[in-house]
Amino acid sequence: MDILAQQVEIYQQLARLSADDEGIEQLARALAQYSGKAVLIQDKRLQYLAQIPAPELKNWADILDALQLSSYLPPELHDRKQSYLVAEPITQVFETCARLVMPIVTRKVARGYVSLLTRTPQFDARDRVAATQGALVAAMEMAKVKAVSVAEQKLRGDLIQAVLAQAISEADALGWAERAGFRKTGPFVALAMQWHNRDAPSIRRLETIVSGQIKRQRQRVLVTARENEIVAWYALTPERGIAEAEHFAQALLNLARAEFPKASLAIGIGRPVGTLRQLRVSYHEAAQAMTLEQRLRHNKPQAFANLGVYRLLLPLTESNELRAFADQILGRLIVDERAGKTHLLETLRVYFACNGNVAQTAKQLYVHRNTLLYRLDRVREVGKLDLDDAETRLQLQLALRAHELTREQKT
Repeated sequence: MDILAQQVEIYQQLARLSADDEGIEQLARALAQYSGKAVLIQDKRLQYLAQIPAPELKNWADILDALQLSSYLPPELHDRKQSYLVAEPITQVFETCARLVMPIVTRKVARGYVSLLTRTPQFDARDRVAATQGALVAAMEMAKVKAVSVAEQKLRGDLIQAVLAQAISEADALGWAERAGFRKTGPFVALAMQWHNRDAPSIRRLETIVSGQIKRQRQRVLVTARENEIVAWYALTPERGIAEAEHFAQALLNLARAEFPKASLAIGIGRPVGTLRQLRVSYHEAAQAMTLEQRLRHNKPQAFANLGVYRLLLPLTESNELRAFADQILGRLIVDERAGKTHLLETLRVYFACNGNVAQTAKQLYVHRNTLLYRLDRVREVGKLDLDDAETRLQLQLALRAHELTREQKT
């Protein structure tokens, strides 16, 4: 049988599978049966969509681990936007196996990869036809999956938007949640997240990070992009409560830092609620907590339940009163900080955080006890402050927090 006839034969077989909605797994099985080789189908992030091993590859688990690393892709496929130029499958020879790999291309961008694997690099024309035609049909299959995913994503996003706009009843929200595959009974909690530096990645990229984490962990989360932020609803388990959402948020921060070290991500978490419509309240709390994190830059998820006195101060940040109060109470200490002499304000912050315990404060600041006492004397002298007066101590603690909220931030 000549090459053209082989191409027609395998394409017709694979296209029938796609038309019958057999899925990626059956496509991989058909390729394995046709070629007699092990088959891998991966997405653009090298996650496995299907894997069909072969008996001759005894170290299958090691092969799977290795081929999830981008360094194992041939150089021609490192740039997904240039991979469409690859017209023929590429042969790679490794220490324990050989691979024939072809990019899965849609709209001139690689969306994944089809690989045939064997013990020795013995790939013939039939194998190359299988890899090429398999990639074509896989592109069709992935396009169908993408279309379904987009429709489901829109359904989930519309539900979130309707609840936030108070444009839906609880009964309708329950029906909508069922169609979206989301749990109908609480507890739930809302999260809000946003980049907060000038050269930040796109909000679409953040949505991809969040969706990827949800998929990897199989978590019960709805997510949508809303203007310049991402909103997520998390269905909590009663045993773990909000700690579950905090762990999810921290994982997102870690992923964002790893991929975009220069970007800053703020995440706020509302309080748990019992019904879908109450998620509107939880969202507004999450948005406040997110705004606080953008000002404080603590580089951790902020939970509304833990905001403390910041809940009272945050609404005042748009007026001049909060800044004026901080300037009045802290006076020269702020001037020194702006001049680069930050140790007195920092000393005062840590001193109050340690409840006025001199030994603990010195330990936290990594200074000798006598150095700390000297600094506290300087605080009294420069700021004209009586640290033994209860009213003064209260004003100072409020002023320190007000200063944190109103000082200019570097972006």
